[in-house]
Amino acid sequence: MERRLATSPKDPFLCGACREKREELRALKDHRARGAFVRSRICLLREMDHGSRFFYALEKMRGAKKHVTCLLAEDGTPLMDPVEMCGRAQDFYTSLFSPDPTDPGTCRVLWKELPTVSMGDQDRLELPLTLAEFSEALCRMPTNKSPGMDGLTVEFYRAFWDILGPDLATVWAESFQGGVLPLLCRRAVLALLLKKGDLHDLRNWRPVSLLSTDYKIVAKAISQRLGSVMVDVIHPDQTYTVPRRSIFDNLFLVRDLLELGCRDGLSFTLLSLDQEKAFDRVDHGYLLGTL
Repeated sequence: MERRLATSPKDPFLCGACREKREELRALKDHRARGAFVRSRICLLREMDHGSRFFYALEKMRGAKKHVTCLLAEDGTPLMDPVEMCGRAQDFYTSLFSPDPTDPGTCRVLWKELPTVSMGDQDRLELPLTLAEFSEALCRMPTNKSPGMDGLTVEFYRAFWDILGPDLATVWAESFQGGVLPLLCRRAVLALLLKKGDLHDLRNWRPVSLLSTDYKIVAKAISQRLGSVMVDVIHPDQTYTVPRRSIFDNLFLVRDLLELGCRDGLSFTLLSLDQEKAFDRVDHGYLLGTL
């Protein structure tokens, strides 16, 4: 079109068409530049009209850090064939998220001594979730987080909550009655985040599920309601994530025990246990049975 316009510079149809294509090309370049700006994780600059190459370079550098061309097998042998790498990843995460078997007899013994909530609290917990609870859950959710498959963020729901809130509360009420949440609420996008160490070792990658915000609103509302009775059923030694308790309580306990042992000449042992991927390996049937 540029060549035709050079031979016929006064053609109004060509001039208009060329101007339109230039605007489309400029908009496309601006869109790509803004995408590079977001993916480069630069948060201090606002103007994107200049320096696009800089952001493209940052985006490319970030992508190169996550590009894996080799994986280590279980015995440490390097795998470079894509099919073998996919098989290694599938076997690794299948084993990682496979629950350890639980003995039904042992479970019954553990459940027998567990504290339970009062009948009044049971009736209150079983009441349908209200729009006010969903609204409070949305207000307490952190912002600037990656969305799920629908691309809708916390900021979007907050901006349009007056319109969407009542309808969503109705949908969730029907879902609870039927026992199944909508399909989109049960789907997630899995992303791998590097923790530290060798890129070729899958143990150094942490899988993260990007869940839809509507599902997280429901989960937050349920967790807030359960949190109101956690103090009554969780042992006092468990302080983390329990309302009105602090993890510093356990740190102070360890400090006091050390001072007491040194002062009175007592012999004792502090044992710290860290089970790898403990929560991922717990059988969901055991969790539901405990609840």
